Amino acid sequence: RLHITQDLADFELALESLVLKGTMTLSQVEFGKPYAELRAVRQMFYWTGLEHKSLAASSVAKSMLREVWVKDVRPSTVFHFLFSFAPDLLSSPHHSKRMRPQDYVSTLVKLDGSIDDGEASAWMATMACCDSYQQRESVVGMEGDRRVAAILMMLGPELLRRRRH
Repeated sequence: RLHITQDLADFELALESLVLKGTMTLSQVEFGKPYAELRAVRQMFYWTGLEHKSLAASSVAKSMLREVWVKDVRPSTVFHFLFSFAPDLLSSPHHSKRMRPQDYVSTLVKLDGSIDDGEASAWMATMACCDSYQQRESVVGMEGDRRVAAILMMLGPELLRRRRH
Protein backbone atom coordinates (compact mmCIF):
# COMPACT_ATOMS: atom_id res chain seq x y z
CA ARG A 1 0.00 0.00 0.00
CA LEU A 2 2.73 2.43 0.90
CA HIS A 3 4.50 1.83 -2.40
CA ILE A 4 1.41 2.52 -4.50
CA THR A 5 0.58 5.55 -2.35
CA GLN A 6 4.04 6.92 -3.06
CA ASP A 7 3.57 6.20 -6.77
CA LEU A 8 0.28 8.14 -6.71
CA ALA A 9 1.98 11.06 -4.93
CA ASP A 10 4.73 11.07 -7.58
CA PHE A 11 2.08 10.92 -10.30
CA GLU A 12 0.28 13.86 -8.70
CA LEU A 13 3.48 15.91 -8.65
CA ALA A 14 4.17 15.11 -12.29
CA LEU A 15 0.65 16.12 -13.29
CA GLU A 16 0.86 19.30 -11.26
CA SER A 17 4.07 20.33 -13.02
CA LEU A 18 2.47 19.72 -16.44
CA VAL A 19 -0.71 21.59 -15.56
CA LEU A 20 1.15 24.54 -14.02
CA LYS A 21 2.79 25.18 -17.38
CA GLY A 22 -0.72 26.03 -18.58
CA THR A 23 -1.26 28.38 -15.59
CA MET A 24 -3.86 26.14 -13.94
CA THR A 25 -3.73 23.90 -10.92
CA LEU A 26 -5.01 20.33 -10.71
CA SER A 27 -7.91 21.49 -8.57
CA GLN A 28 -9.07 23.76 -11.44
CA VAL A 29 -9.03 21.11 -14.20
CA GLU A 30 -12.61 19.95 -14.87
CA PHE A 31 -13.72 21.63 -11.62
CA GLY A 32 -11.28 19.49 -9.63
CA LYS A 33 -13.04 16.15 -10.17
CA PRO A 34 -10.02 14.19 -11.45
CA TYR A 35 -7.84 15.58 -8.67
CA ALA A 36 -10.46 14.76 -6.02
CA GLU A 37 -10.66 11.23 -7.39
CA LEU A 38 -6.91 10.78 -7.27
CA ARG A 39 -6.85 11.87 -3.63
CA ALA A 40 -9.87 9.72 -2.79
CA VAL A 41 -8.28 6.62 -4.35
CA ARG A 42 -5.31 7.15 -2.09
CA GLN A 43 -7.68 7.10 0.92
CA MET A 44 -9.55 4.09 -0.45
CA PHE A 45 -6.37 2.01 -0.38
CA TYR A 46 -6.34 2.34 3.40
CA TRP A 47 -9.97 1.37 3.92
CA THR A 48 -10.14 -1.48 6.44
CA GLY A 49 -13.81 -2.44 6.26
CA LEU A 50 -13.13 -6.01 5.16
CA GLU A 51 -10.77 -6.74 8.04
CA HIS A 52 -13.69 -7.41 10.38
CA LYS A 53 -14.57 -10.93 9.24
CA SER A 54 -17.57 -11.17 11.60
CA LEU A 55 -19.43 -8.29 9.91
CA ALA A 56 -22.20 -9.16 7.48
CA ALA A 57 -21.82 -8.07 3.86
CA SER A 58 -24.62 -5.52 4.30
CA SER A 59 -22.79 -3.90 7.23
CA VAL A 60 -19.57 -3.70 5.23
CA ALA A 61 -21.42 -2.16 2.27
CA LYS A 62 -23.10 0.44 4.51
CA SER A 63 -19.77 1.21 6.15
CA MET A 64 -18.16 1.84 2.78
CA LEU A 65 -21.01 4.09 1.65
CA ARG A 66 -20.43 6.25 4.75
CA GLU A 67 -16.77 6.85 3.87
CA VAL A 68 -15.98 10.45 2.93
CA TRP A 69 -13.91 9.45 -0.10
CA VAL A 70 -16.57 7.27 -1.76
CA LYS A 71 -18.35 10.25 -3.34
CA ASP A 72 -15.24 11.18 -5.33
CA VAL A 73 -14.34 7.72 -6.66
CA ARG A 74 -15.98 6.29 -9.77
CA PRO A 75 -18.14 3.22 -9.04
CA SER A 76 -16.01 1.10 -11.39
CA THR A 77 -12.93 2.01 -9.36
CA VAL A 78 -14.63 0.84 -6.16
CA PHE A 79 -15.79 -2.37 -7.88
CA HIS A 80 -12.29 -3.21 -9.05
CA PHE A 81 -10.79 -2.36 -5.67
CA LEU A 82 -13.18 -4.85 -4.05
CA PHE A 83 -12.31 -7.50 -6.64
CA SER A 84 -8.77 -7.44 -5.23
CA PHE A 85 -10.13 -8.99 -2.01
CA ALA A 86 -12.36 -11.55 -3.71
CA PRO A 87 -11.94 -15.32 -3.85
CA ASP A 88 -10.27 -16.67 -6.98
CA LEU A 89 -13.59 -17.96 -8.28
CA LEU A 90 -14.95 -14.41 -8.49
CA SER A 91 -13.39 -13.40 -11.78
CA SER A 92 -12.73 -9.75 -12.46
CA PRO A 93 -14.61 -8.28 -15.43
CA HIS A 94 -11.60 -8.16 -17.74
CA HIS A 95 -10.87 -11.84 -17.05
CA SER A 96 -14.47 -12.87 -17.64
CA LYS A 97 -14.47 -10.93 -20.93
CA ARG A 98 -11.07 -12.41 -21.81
CA MET A 99 -9.55 -8.98 -22.28
CA ARG A 100 -6.29 -7.39 -21.30
CA PRO A 101 -6.75 -4.82 -18.50
CA GLN A 102 -5.82 -1.91 -20.80
CA ASP A 103 -8.36 -3.05 -23.39
CA TYR A 104 -11.03 -3.30 -20.72
CA VAL A 105 -10.22 0.19 -19.45
CA SER A 106 -10.61 1.55 -22.97
CA THR A 107 -14.21 0.27 -22.93
CA LEU A 108 -14.83 2.28 -19.74
CA VAL A 109 -13.39 5.64 -20.79
CA LYS A 110 -14.15 7.22 -24.16
CA LEU A 111 -11.59 9.26 -26.10
CA ASP A 112 -13.40 12.47 -25.11
CA GLY A 113 -12.96 11.54 -21.43
CA SER A 114 -16.63 10.71 -20.81
CA ILE A 115 -17.15 7.83 -18.43
CA ASP A 116 -20.87 7.48 -17.70
CA ASP A 117 -21.58 4.84 -20.36
CA GLY A 118 -18.50 2.99 -19.19
CA GLU A 119 -19.76 3.01 -15.61
CA ALA A 120 -23.00 1.32 -16.65
CA SER A 121 -20.98 -1.20 -18.66
CA ALA A 122 -18.70 -1.86 -15.68
CA TRP A 123 -21.73 -2.50 -13.48
CA MET A 124 -23.22 -4.96 -15.97
CA ALA A 125 -19.90 -6.83 -16.18
CA THR A 126 -19.60 -6.83 -12.37
CA MET A 127 -23.12 -8.26 -11.99
CA ALA A 128 -22.33 -10.99 -14.52
CA CYS A 129 -19.18 -11.91 -12.59
CA CYS A 130 -21.09 -12.01 -9.29
CA ASP A 131 -23.86 -14.15 -10.82
CA SER A 132 -21.31 -16.59 -12.19
CA TYR A 133 -19.53 -16.70 -8.83
CA GLN A 134 -22.74 -17.39 -6.92
CA GLN A 135 -23.37 -20.40 -9.15
CA ARG A 136 -19.90 -21.79 -8.33
CA GLU A 137 -19.73 -20.65 -4.70
CA SER A 138 -20.31 -24.05 -3.15
CA VAL A 139 -16.65 -24.95 -3.73
CA VAL A 140 -14.80 -25.06 -0.40
CA GLY A 141 -11.28 -24.00 0.45
CA MET A 142 -11.25 -20.70 -1.43
CA GLU A 143 -8.78 -17.91 -0.69
CA GLY A 144 -10.18 -14.41 -0.34
CA ASP A 145 -13.23 -12.84 1.27
CA ARG A 146 -16.43 -14.63 0.27
CA ARG A 147 -18.53 -11.55 1.16
CA VAL A 148 -17.16 -9.50 -1.73
CA ALA A 149 -19.77 -10.62 -4.28
CA ALA A 150 -22.63 -9.75 -1.92
CA ILE A 151 -21.00 -6.40 -1.08
CA LEU A 152 -20.62 -5.59 -4.78
CA MET A 153 -24.27 -6.43 -5.45
CA MET A 154 -25.39 -4.12 -2.63
CA LEU A 155 -23.02 -1.25 -3.43
CA GLY A 156 -23.38 -1.10 -7.19
CA PRO A 157 -26.86 0.37 -7.58
CA GLU A 158 -26.27 2.92 -4.83
CA LEU A 159 -22.92 4.07 -6.20
CA LEU A 160 -24.38 4.45 -9.69
CA ARG A 161 -27.37 6.38 -8.32
CA ARG A 162 -25.05 8.76 -6.46
CA ARG A 163 -22.94 9.19 -9.58
CA ARG A 164 -25.94 10.40 -11.57
CA HIS A 165 -26.96 13.02 -8.97
